[in-house]
Amino acid sequence: GVVEDLISTGGSSLAAVDALQKNGAIVLGMVAIFSYNFIKSIEAFEDANVELTTLSNYDALIDVASETGYIRSEDIDVLKEWRFSPSTWGKNE
Repeated sequence: GVVEDLISTGGSSLAAVDALQKNGAIVLGMVAIFSYNFIKSIEAFEDANVELTTLSNYDALIDVASETGYIRSEDIDVLKEWRFSPSTWGKNE
C-alpha cells in the first residue's frame, strides 16, 4: 500500500502508484490522513482501480465543526458548495 498525507485531486498520489506499478510493485490500495473528497479525485481513484482509505475527510470535518458549534448550520451549504468547485468558488461569472 501507499501512504499519503493529503488527497486533493489525487493526481500526484496516483502518479506515485503508477510509477510503483511500472516498476513491478503490486499496489493494493492507498491510505491517507485526510481527503477533500473532491468528486474528480473520487472518480480518479475509481478509474485507476485503487482503493482509497482515509482517516478523515472534508465531510467529516464539516460534521464535527457543526456539532461542536465551530461553524453555524447556515454555513454548511456554503462549505459543501466549495468542495464541488474550489477553483471557481466565489469568483464572479
